[in-house]
Amino acid sequence: MFLKKCFCILLFGYCQFVQAQPIEKILSSLTSINEKIDTLHYFGKRYHMKAMPDSAKWYYLEGLKLATQTKNNSDRIVRLYTSLSRVEQMQRDPQRALATINEAKPFIDANTSKSVLQNHRFLTATYFRLLLKYDSALYYYHEAEKISNSHKPYGSWFIYDGIAELFLASEEYEKAEEYYLKAYNLTKAGGVRMDHGLIINRLGNLYTKLDNAEKFAEILKEFQEFNENKKRDFQKDALHSLLFINWGNKTLKEKVTLLENAKKLHIKNGFISAAALANYQIASIYEENNQPEEGLKYLYENRNFFIEKNAVSERYPNLKYIYELEVKIGKTADALLTANQLLELIAKLTDHSNKELAFELEKKYETAKKEKEIELLNSQNQLTAIELLREADIRQALERENFLMDATITQQNELNVLSKSEKNLQFKELEKERLLNIVLARENSLNQQLLDDDKKRKKILLIGVILFALAGGVILYQYRRQVLKNAIIAKQKEDLVMLNREIHHRVKNNLQIISSMLDLQSAATADKMIAEKFQEGSQRVQTMAFIHQNLYQGESPGSIDIQEYIKTLAANLMQSYNTVSEKIILTTDIEPINLHSDTVIPLGLIINELVSNSLKYAFNLKSKGQINIVLKKIDEKLLLQVKDDGIGIQENEDVTAGPSFGYKIIKAFSQKLKAFITINSQHGTDVQLLISKFRTV
Repeated sequence: MFLKKCFCILLFGYCQFVQAQPIEKILSSLTSINEKIDTLHYFGKRYHMKAMPDSAKWYYLEGLKLATQTKNNSDRIVRLYTSLSRVEQMQRDPQRALATINEAKPFIDANTSKSVLQNHRFLTATYFRLLLKYDSALYYYHEAEKISNSHKPYGSWFIYDGIAELFLASEEYEKAEEYYLKAYNLTKAGGVRMDHGLIINRLGNLYTKLDNAEKFAEILKEFQEFNENKKRDFQKDALHSLLFINWGNKTLKEKVTLLENAKKLHIKNGFISAAALANYQIASIYEENNQPEEGLKYLYENRNFFIEKNAVSERYPNLKYIYELEVKIGKTADALLTANQLLELIAKLTDHSNKELAFELEKKYETAKKEKEIELLNSQNQLTAIELLREADIRQALERENFLMDATITQQNELNVLSKSEKNLQFKELEKERLLNIVLARENSLNQQLLDDDKKRKKILLIGVILFALAGGVILYQYRRQVLKNAIIAKQKEDLVMLNREIHHRVKNNLQIISSMLDLQSAATADKMIAEKFQEGSQRVQTMAFIHQNLYQGESPGSIDIQEYIKTLAANLMQSYNTVSEKIILTTDIEPINLHSDTVIPLGLIINELVSNSLKYAFNLKSKGQINIVLKKIDEKLLLQVKDDGIGIQENEDVTAGPSFGYKIIKAFSQKLKAFITINSQHGTDVQLLISKFRTV
């Protein structure tokens, strides 16, 4: 062991010295084949750590060429295949990673070390878990556990962590807690270590899901103590500090400074993804402190990172966060551009979850449309206010005109009075003439004032007409702009609907290919029991394919004709089991309920299992029989009934508690739908599910 460590240290130093030289020159300087293999493996790991998968794969494959030509080299071969599978997984291809690690199986023999074999079994289990093949994953996790317990018992903590994650994904929270606690008991003995901190976080997340306040409080207290007792230096272990730093006593500036330092370390070491995570956290901190503009700078830097890496799957959450902050601070034009980039990303993704992302973006576009409509309405209100002011000015001018007219009438009355006074006071002629001159002068002044006011009134009216015309022009311009934007948004919505239909079409085709492959495998398998398992798997895949077929064929996006779907599903099952329609009569009573695909998928799989059980077991002693399927709404719940008049089931037997995978499917999806199951076997088998959790379209 000591010699092995010395060799590794010398090899590391040598590679550091010559890494800038061509690989051919480096290999030619080595005399041992094993040294050449280890050197190639070393360079592969370096490029893997730098997120350069193509270069890493090249070195691993070159190492395999040499290793497979040499006898008694099982450890090196298995390690190279294991490392190669890690690269495949880094490229988000667990199916390929599983195929690669399986290529190492023929080279595993009695000379393979336990540590290498344990790592092989663990990674195999992990890839099965990522592919949602939980039974296979659990088998290989337990195989790795056996090796670890006999080799290095402490290493079992990460195996227990993987098993717990498996049960967590299956929503079996009690089993998940059991294995998390196994890992917890192992890591706790190690003291203040990153592995124990990770398990504490896992338990805290689990207890949050379970809404267990008491246990969550205990874990939170231990996590606080863990932080207080940690001795890791930030500069020496940036990632550890990122995970377990105590934010409570630090200012905004201190938090940002620490994360900036971590980002610099990650960029220096070539860990771009870790650097992007630091930027993401900085943006989140700024948003929490009501400074989203500052946070956007770091998200824009991430956008450049991901464009350089061409990391499509990592770009989406970053762009989504950019969009949310741009909308929050009122950068509507930038937000629309970001939304277009998100739509382009969706075109590169084909899984079912991206349908939900596309739907979310559609809602975002509707929100942006409404914001623009509000802006237009505000502009119209402003113009209306201007018009009201102009009307007020005109009204004031008219009031002044009326005032002057009243003044003229008053003046005329005064003239009449003077005239009467002249007749009555002829002896005062001089005084009359003087008064008359005064009146005439006043009249002239008033007439001049009337003329001036008339000119002002006409000028005001002209200005009002001009402003009204300008306002009408602005309104017409804004209206035309809005019509154009509405047309663009309508086209984008239409394209989005077509994209959804294409996605469902492709998913359906892929599922049918898988179903066909399972049928072929079933036909080629001599073992009848195994062939039946392949056939059952094929039918389950076909059940999901029918759903996606209905989704892209339906007139309304996302809607499924539940009546036609269940009838087609049952008919295919009868055909699959070679059932004669005259012997087994199928009847249905299905209400036309528009159910969401999230509900139809588990519902279809449950119907598949129940009808399959009736066809396989209910009529083996009868010449004829009947199967009836009922689906209807009762109050606020959904009733599913699958009934046959066959031989029934044994007393106290529970169809959801059997050991088969089919029973597990019924149990798992019943829990997902929050369904209460009742079983009656007096006259055949009558299974009823009263479903509380379901979605409609």
